[in-house]
Amino acid sequence: MDTALKPLLEDIAGVGFFSDMRQEQLEFLLAESAYLDIKRGETLFTDGGDHQKMYCLLSGRIKIGLTASSGNERVVDIVLPGQTFGESALFWKQEVPVYAEAMTPSLLLVLDSEAVLTSMRKWPDVSLAFLELAHQRIQGLLEGMYACCLRTAEQRVVDYLMQNAEALAFDQMQAVVNLPANKSVIASSLNLSPETFSRQLHQLENSGVVRVDRHSVHIFDLRDIRKRCIS
Repeated sequence: MDTALKPLLEDIAGVGFFSDMRQEQLEFLLAESAYLDIKRGETLFTDGGDHQKMYCLLSGRIKIGLTASSGNERVVDIVLPGQTFGESALFWKQEVPVYAEAMTPSLLLVLDSEAVLTSMRKWPDVSLAFLELAHQRIQGLLEGMYACCLRTAEQRVVDYLMQNAEALAFDQMQAVVNLPANKSVIASSLNLSPETFSRQLHQLENSGVVRVDRHSVHIFDLRDIRKRCIS
């Protein structure tokens, strides 16, 4: 449900997509915006998005997925705090089989589509920011297609670990990957079955490359992971 509090400039001033916008631009966007608080498991949309809204996640986790008529699903993205989603619905009015579901209790900033489109017409640099965002989305889709079509299961898993690894302060060759979702969701995003994803992690663990915990993966040597990425 929408909260009664009016969104503040500080909510998006430091967020990636909005970080380079001027104060007048942010104030214009916030004038027609609202908070949205949703519970874990709550569906935000099921048909590709609301044509009147664009979302920015302030806290929590949102799962973006595709559904087929057969009932099969595939996770295509996990939205983290500070990221935006639902922008395509502003420009593409047809329904598509894409859904968004809260993986944890989440707080979102909902931007009005007319305010967004007006800001793009008013300020060319806002339009450029959307073009850059669209480019990032396309690159992400191409990388996903490459991984699914040309990479083995092991390569997909080590690619994921490498892309999300955070080096440890005391040893830059060691790193940790904090899993943003349960393993079945991550497996789906890599177009793997949960069993295959778990098996690949356990093989890496048995080889002494990583240690798998419930919500994280500890990498003992980033050089080893890098070699496996390019093998």
